[in-house]
Amino acid sequence: MHLRHLRAFVAVAEVLNFSRAAEDLEIAQPAVSQQIRALEEELGVQVFDRIGKRVSVTEAGRVLLPYARQILGLVESAENEVRERGQLKRGRASLGAPPTVSTHVLPARLTQFKQQHPGLEVLLREAGTETLLRQVEEGKLDLAIVATDVLPSAVESVPFMQERYVLAVSVQHPFLGRRQSVRIADLSAEPFILFPEGYRLREVTLEACAQAGFEPKVALDGGAMQSALEFVGAGLGVALVPELALTEVHGIKPLKILDQDLRRFLGLTWLKARSLSPAARALREFMMRLN
Repeated sequence: MHLRHLRAFVAVAEVLNFSRAAEDLEIAQPAVSQQIRALEEELGVQVFDRIGKRVSVTEAGRVLLPYARQILGLVESAENEVRERGQLKRGRASLGAPPTVSTHVLPARLTQFKQQHPGLEVLLREAGTETLLRQVEEGKLDLAIVATDVLPSAVESVPFMQERYVLAVSVQHPFLGRRQSVRIADLSAEPFILFPEGYRLREVTLEACAQAGFEPKVALDGGAMQSALEFVGAGLGVALVPELALTEVHGIKPLKILDQDLRRFLGLTWLKARSLSPAARALREFMMRLN
């Protein structure tokens, strides 16, 4: 059954007059008659009795009428839903980010985005770069902010931000009595807090130590950012972290790295082959405008 046939049927059934139905539909009366005739031929039954100028709904027509109204109602709801999403009145976008970015950078930006698009919802997920990239490739995330050192060919990326890595040490650490900076080469005897597999921070730490000619002594392996910082604050070890991680953190001080230029470059990424929803496209454009 064609939607135009059902619309003509419902219009006639509601007013029991072909001429008035044609006016309501803003089409010619012969077109209405033709559509009703086509519907009846397809169903193999009459939906209207026509006795002179009098029109009445047949038993078959009465059976069809609630279904026709339901179908047309669903179509209208679907059209409105899609139209609203296209006009950014409704919709959802998913964004992944490292914990430091989601904690210290995104709250203000997403608040501004929400003010511009109050009908849109943003689902935020925290994880390391490897995990976020996998979720982008699997279609579980629309967008992700990740380290751009090595990116799979399936994703596209634009620069988001960059920052330096620093050495996080307890305020009780002996280093703080005599220096504000440190060389990685001087840390061979220090116990390190390592981050879990999937976090770029883990690779940065191991690579920096290897470049300095030693393998780090590990005090804790696998702690996420919050727990790692708590262990650093307790004096159990040191950790290489991005500067953002030490924002408003008590009991820990950052030391600059002198002998290696350690920075992280973060990019906003998405899957090349995926067609983003209007909400996700709006979020991507918003994030790109702020950089």
